[in-house]
Amino acid sequence: MHWWICGCLCGLGVLGLVSCGGPQEILEIKEFHLKEVDPALDESEVVRGEELKRLYGAVTPAERRDRLGHYYTMGWNGPAGREREPVRMVFEYRQAATGSKILRMERSYEGTATGTAEFHVKGPAYHQGGRVLAWRLSMYRGGQLVETKRSYMWR
Repeated sequence: MHWWICGCLCGLGVLGLVSCGGPQEILEIKEFHLKEVDPALDESEVVRGEELKRLYGAVTPAERRDRLGHYYTMGWNGPAGREREPVRMVFEYRQAATGSKILRMERSYEGTATGTAEFHVKGPAYHQGGRVLAWRLSMYRGGQLVETKRSYMWR
């Protein structure tokens, strides 16, 4: 009888773990703001690594200054059953010096189940327009809107 109770409890535990997995997000966004031309020694290793990655290859002070700005990396996964349809990512944003003007960047990709896209607001666009205040990213697959993510400040 004892073995039967243990077996039931183990089975319930496995079911509990499976149910906690939840649905996987289709669109994931990572933001990074490169503010300084010299990587900070007191920052965490992750931040310092990201700074070094963004500054890689920039030798002169002007090249390093042109790397300052905002970097957005978007990853997508799915949706299931539509992997062969082309993907279009539309990134809209507002900057501090442009008022309410909405700026836009767009990237298109051949049909693939997963992928990444990167958008930058750096160099002259960053120095003249200022920091990014709000953004919205829309993912289209086969011409249909799949998902939209936005920053807290986007209206």
